Amino acid sequence: MIYDRKYKIVENRYISGITWLLRVKAPELKDAPAGSFVMVRSSEDYLYDPMMRRAFAIADIQGDDILIFYDVYGKGTRALTEKKEGEEINILAPLGRNFFPENFDHYILVGGGIGFAGLSLFMRRLKEKGRSFKAIYGVRRKEQLSMLEWIEENGFKDDVIVYTEDGSYGIKGLVTKDLEDLIKEKENTALMVCGPKGMMKAVMEVAKKTETPAYLSLESKMACGFGICIGCVVKDTESNSYVRVCYEGPVFDGHKIQF
Repeated sequence: MIYDRKYKIVENRYISGITWLLRVKAPELKDAPAGSFVMVRSSEDYLYDPMMRRAFAIADIQGDDILIFYDVYGKGTRALTEKKEGEEINILAPLGRNFFPENFDHYILVGGGIGFAGLSLFMRRLKEKGRSFKAIYGVRRKEQLSMLEWIEENGFKDDVIVYTEDGSYGIKGLVTKDLEDLIKEKENTALMVCGPKGMMKAVMEVAKKTETPAYLSLESKMACGFGICIGCVVKDTESNSYVRVCYEGPVFDGHKIQF
């Protein structure tokens, strides 16, 4: 069931770089699928600037609270930073229809920048079920590691390998640096990926080379979030047609789409 209602803000604070954390009390969403997303209205109901909602991944669910990590780029996300604890905010959720498959023996989660927030809830669910996985978290420099605190506080420090392009934290290099070796470590391994397009294309090159299943959680600008506006399409190369990130996704077989 999709809810369109106001929820109370528990926390809305700056983390690092350009990233903020929004925590909202939303008991109706406590069973939202890993990989699902929300559409948040950053303006008041009687205002139309910014007009459109903004799409964000559900990064974690803790009790009755959902956590949303968001980067501040324009008017909509800047308006979101002005929301205070105790205020209410309109959210449409949970959205999406296709999520991460769970039929593999081992998972490698590859997240770039804020894209790691599109994988973190799935990582929690894997750990709760005792499934085998390893996560890769890559950014350009240390101050962009906005989810590092969350990783450490929630007991994932030993599960996540951190890469920075400038070597300011963790391993120096790109997320693909050791990816082939990690894939070879265990049989029936699949990649779950979320991040910038350039990073996902690089990961898919490794996936194709090693013939490894890979599933991409795509990020896209959206106006509606449920398939009406046709503003977030990508090409399905298998059917030679276009699919909507919000409705047929947000997770797709990386070997079957052009993005």
